[in-house]
Amino acid sequence: MTTDSFVNSQITGAVAQANLSVLGDAPAEAMAILYQQMAHTVGLALQNVIAQQQHSYSIHNAITIAASKQLLSTDPAAAAKASQDLIAGSAIPENLAALQAVVNEIGKKQ
Repeated sequence: MTTDSFVNSQITGAVAQANLSVLGDAPAEAMAILYQQMAHTVGLALQNVIAQQQHSYSIHNAITIAASKQLLSTDPAAAAKASQDLIAGSAIPENLAALQAVVNEIGKKQ
C-alpha cells in the first residue's frame, strides 16, 4: 500500500503508536484516579468521625462538670428527697421486677 505523502511513514507510525499507547493506558489511569478519590473520601470520612467523637467528649465533659457542680452545691437531704420522689413517681421498680421475671423464665427454659 503506497500512498504519496509529505510525511515520512516512520513518523506517522510513531504517532499512531503513541495514540494507541494513550488509548491503552487510559482505563488503567482512570481506575488509578478512582482509587485515589476513594481513598481520599474514606480518609475525610474518618476525619469527620474523629472530629465528631472529640466534640462529643467535650460535650460529655461539660455535662459531667455541670452535674458535679450541681451535686456539690445541692443540700444532701433535698437531693435524697428528689431521688425518692423520682423513683416513686415512675415505673422503674415494676419494670425491673418484670425484667427479672423474664430473665428467670429464660434461665428455666435452658
